[in-house]
Amino acid sequence: MARALDPSEVVRARLTAPGPKRILAIDGGGVRGALAIGMLTRLEATLRARLGRPKLVLADYFDLIGGTSTGAIIAAGLALGRDCANLENLYRRMGPRVFGPGLRVPLVQARFNPGRLRALLEEELGPETLGTAPWQTGFAAIAKRVDTGSPWVLTNSPAAKYWLGDPGEVAAGGDPDARAVVANKDYPLAKVVQASAAAPFFFDLVSVEVIRGRPGIFFDGAISPHNLPALQLAMTALVPAYGFGWRAGADRLMIVSVGTGQARPRQSRWVGRRMLSLWKAMTALMSLGYDSGQLVVSLMQWLGTSPQPWMINSEVGDLSGVAPGPPLWTFVRYDAPLEEEWLENVLGAAPSARLIKAYHRIDGAANIPALVALGEAVGDKLIKPDHFPGRFDPPEPASPPAPAKGKGRARRKAP
Repeated sequence: MARALDPSEVVRARLTAPGPKRILAIDGGGVRGALAIGMLTRLEATLRARLGRPKLVLADYFDLIGGTSTGAIIAAGLALGRDCANLENLYRRMGPRVFGPGLRVPLVQARFNPGRLRALLEEELGPETLGTAPWQTGFAAIAKRVDTGSPWVLTNSPAAKYWLGDPGEVAAGGDPDARAVVANKDYPLAKVVQASAAAPFFFDLVSVEVIRGRPGIFFDGAISPHNLPALQLAMTALVPAYGFGWRAGADRLMIVSVGTGQARPRQSRWVGRRMLSLWKAMTALMSLGYDSGQLVVSLMQWLGTSPQPWMINSEVGDLSGVAPGPPLWTFVRYDAPLEEEWLENVLGAAPSARLIKAYHRIDGAANIPALVALGEAVGDKLIKPDHFPGRFDPPEPASPPAPAKGKGRARRKAP
């Protein structure tokens, strides 16, 4: 009887298999993750029809699924082999439970009780670690470490530099439990995802033991340049230090980026009006997230090729056909910016301005069903089978071995 592979062996086999590779990157955005789930549902249906595999899940197609904040929650579920219906059900339950009312002290405590999110993630993901979770494909989450001031990319790659701990300590041998640096493979998965989703003001910071007896302090990866994580995941796949060792090229690497509807932060009200300096400063800081995302999409399209280029702005257009050299990847972006004009152009109609404004909220739990439906409607318009050419088709799943002749189930002897 064949020995069952442990999770790390499954991931290693997937990440090192020959052939082209496919990455799915999911943005942050709080409960607007429901919008991404709607588009992912249409993506899942498109790939099922395209490949003739009615039970396909996105982990069957993509070799690395990663995200930031709410995108990390979705990515974890997908990389564990769950379908989009499972993730939609999770968000419908998560919204009122995590973002519901509670007794909090304004300006002293986070707006929502972080224990609710922690409990939900522990229920969903269990006590598993990055090394023991039953992964079906590669996974990555991005969080911001506060005490060292650096974004962290945490993956399930067994070739990651700190997978077994500090390389110097590992080389010295000895008892792994006596090493000062905690191995990445031992980080609790639920805590990794919670750290990526710990939005300041809404949730408290999250501590993860990275050195024995001395935790690292993390908050939402959206408070970094990687709320739209496509570029960082491309680097994770291609930069040798991350341990993936994949190759660049339009026929070798596909990157699909799915957004959560962030709109351009226009401030037309500021024209000819006096505004509080504090409000202007906060708004300017918040707009950095949008600007970083636009820069990522610009670079992904400039350095790659895309079957459906995303409009950047009226000056540079969509940057198609102006790559500075051979394309590094095939890139496609799916999003549903919560802007009336954009939605009208794509769908032929848009929700009211009042509803669109409500949908912008990252804590608007009541909006989750409508956001899922809106994401599916946009996905129907944007996602095309020819975005996924045959050169990127994953291998067919192996068929279970047929029982050997004469060695079927043994008959029970008559008494």
